[in-house]
Amino acid sequence: MNRGRPILVPEPKKIRFSGRWYNFNGFTNMSSFLMKEFGVSLGRWEIVREGVDVDRVYIVVEENRVRFYGDERIAYATILQLVKQYRDRLPEVEIEEKMSFRFRGFHLDVARGGVPTVETLKKILRLLFLLKYNYFALYLEDLFPWNKYPDIGVLRGRYTEDELREVVEYGLKLGIEVFPSLELCGHMENILLLPSYSMLSEWWHPREGVINVIDSKAREFVHNLLEEVLNFFPGKYIHIGGDEVWALGRGRSLDIPREFRGPQLYEEYYRELISIVRSKGKIPMIWGDMIMSAYMREDEARYWRKLIESSIWRDTIIVNWDYGVNPKNYFVEKIRILSTRGLKQVVAPGLWNWNRFYPDFITALSNIESFLSAAREEGVEGFLITAWGDDGAECLFSFLEPLLLASIEIAEGTGEWEDKWVSLIGEDPKVLNVRKIFGKVSTVVHRWREYWGIWLPKHILLKTDILKLVKYYSREDIEKLVP
Repeated sequence: MNRGRPILVPEPKKIRFSGRWYNFNGFTNMSSFLMKEFGVSLGRWEIVREGVDVDRVYIVVEENRVRFYGDERIAYATILQLVKQYRDRLPEVEIEEKMSFRFRGFHLDVARGGVPTVETLKKILRLLFLLKYNYFALYLEDLFPWNKYPDIGVLRGRYTEDELREVVEYGLKLGIEVFPSLELCGHMENILLLPSYSMLSEWWHPREGVINVIDSKAREFVHNLLEEVLNFFPGKYIHIGGDEVWALGRGRSLDIPREFRGPQLYEEYYRELISIVRSKGKIPMIWGDMIMSAYMREDEARYWRKLIESSIWRDTIIVNWDYGVNPKNYFVEKIRILSTRGLKQVVAPGLWNWNRFYPDFITALSNIESFLSAAREEGVEGFLITAWGDDGAECLFSFLEPLLLASIEIAEGTGEWEDKWVSLIGEDPKVLNVRKIFGKVSTVVHRWREYWGIWLPKHILLKTDILKLVKYYSREDIEKLVP
């Protein structure tokens, strides 16, 4: 247990520690919900709220009392961090906190094979609360319980209304908005592969996953999907997809005019969806790659470049995603593509957990640090850390936890996250060292690097004797892990 200067995540703007410690036995007036969920005892200590400040949070710990001024959710997260680390003692300390980002979100893919239970989602929400995130997006694809279409997702672990409602309400108790992330244009293959809906596909083989937006029945179908989700979730945000729809305008929609109209079809289609969302008083979010003509060959990008000039994007928040390892200046320029046009955005780095058994720590941390540093410098109001489950989602959700802590520390603190992980979570530093070894591509690639680069399909590992992989790492590093 650390008995030096108190450790908090993210690093506060100011912290003054007297060096004195008080005996702690619990609170008299913390909510019973928080006490139960975070294992806090009933005791003599009192929490006193002295005022509200939308900009900063002030916390003073003195004998038998914690006083705070400002955002209650952030203040309670800080108090619980102290209790979690020190249990029977609390430091005499004054803390000042100020968040750079208003929107601090985590976006989790639950639809590619790793469908988490309600209890797992609650565990994630508790960690997000403790780390001071305030938004949690569930990437659902076909796993929402549509009443109008009871066959969708039924064999893939789709949630019930009661399960989702329990998760949403649990998040609300923690001050976290749980909101849906849908796919309504591309990445719809798990729906379009069903016989009842395959005729709505843009491509003749529905595995491509893009819906035929010129088909009135297809549009009505998507509108119905959207309406049910809008009516179910109480929050103000909904993500309406829109990424990687490269087949749009190249299949059935090409048959009639015999000319490629992908960008025009995209704009017309999303104009309708944005209007539906706005009519419900909610704010649509949309992936930015097609709007920004990103991740395309030049001969494709030239068709899409004018799309960004459409006025309809002013009614959305564009999720500017990029998972590459690039310097901060690269991300500054990417952010300015939207900001100079007056478009609202949040940036979306990636945790690099897809197509593998363990996250690629080095690549993820490099991407997160550069992208979030650029976003903070450019005054972007939020971020959405993304975790994907491509190819089966074998990377356990618990493996993402250190990167979630690192992300918020990079975004709002100093970026020095490792000691904070050990102190807050209570994990042995040697376990963290093992995590970092597993999180290095070189640990499991080595001889394949020249072929695969930083992409490590997990199938390589399946064909490899793991004991042979260990000796590729230096003997000295392995010996450091042995007691």
